[in-house]
Amino acid sequence: MRVNPLHAGHKDDPESKIAFLDRTFPSLESESVRELAELSLRVRYEEGELVAQEGSYASGVYIVDSGLVTIGKYSSRGWEKRCLRFLAPGEIFGLEAVLLDREPINVQFCKAIVASTLIFFEHSNFVAFVKRHPRILMDLSRWLAREVIMLEFKLTREAIEATDRNLALFLIALAHKYGNATPEQEGVEVNLPLSRQTMAELLGLSVETLMRTLKRFRELGLITTSKNSFRVLNLEGLEERARVTSFYLSIVEETL
Repeated sequence: MRVNPLHAGHKDDPESKIAFLDRTFPSLESESVRELAELSLRVRYEEGELVAQEGSYASGVYIVDSGLVTIGKYSSRGWEKRCLRFLAPGEIFGLEAVLLDREPINVQFCKAIVASTLIFFEHSNFVAFVKRHPRILMDLSRWLAREVIMLEFKLTREAIEATDRNLALFLIALAHKYGNATPEQEGVEVNLPLSRQTMAELLGLSVETLMRTLKRFRELGLITTSKNSFRVLNLEGLEERARVTSFYLSIVEETL
């Protein structure tokens, strides 16, 4: 897979990259972080651009630097896909292919939801760095443990929770994580290029079921919707439907 460098005019600033990696890998010492930064390349993807294809050669590890990407899988029929979750700044894609002792293949696809920059490490360089600096394994293990917990919560939520509660949790989490509240307008606006198909995939619903539930929420005065955004008008009403706790909400937010 060819990795495109930043477009002309986008400077790959070494110091900002070092500061970012220092926050991402707190177990590493300063010199190790600088060495890791020298192995990396900051790359840019436009909205809708594919970062990695499921089933293709896994060229390395990506860390979201800015923007938002989605990861997902295709069905056995090949043309149907399921969006699994979002990756926000500081989150990692491609670790499985690096850490498993087998041919490096992407087990998911990864695509930019908005214009995004990612920090890329070539596969062999990253593996060699981990062998030289095993302290990074503490940070990687912490990341993977969190992924397991989030997956368990996500599977349980989709299997046993009612549609209304799942959607309410989803909208609350998006509002907390990506929302923008202004004194001039009522409520909290979430402006993401998020199609109804993608929302349905994230929730494990059909598009028809999602549309019916969104309509019901609009009629209840909980939200308003437009093509690429929605506005939460009654956060307390959504929380009542979600029966949310702060711990549960924190897990849901991390699965988006």
